[in-house]
Amino acid sequence: MPHQEASKPVVIFAGEFHRAAVIKNMLENDGIPVFVENQLMGSIAPWQVSSGGISPVRLIISEQDHDQALRLLEKFNNAQE
Repeated sequence: MPHQEASKPVVIFAGEFHRAAVIKNMLENDGIPVFVENQLMGSIAPWQVSSGGISPVRLIISEQDHDQALRLLEKFNNAQE
């Protein structure tokens, strides 16, 4: 079995809990695994995980999924406008 090279983690989004949850679901529905950093603390005490409570929740994906995730985020952001 060939050895797969490990992919670097990439932060694809940093923001408030509710927006992060929507984006996480969108990415996972498209087959992109997502790790959520500060999910609990970012929702109940954002000022404890980031300076001033700004962008407390971070979504982290594999570098190999970065391009696909950016395309999805672009569609998402365009739909919000």
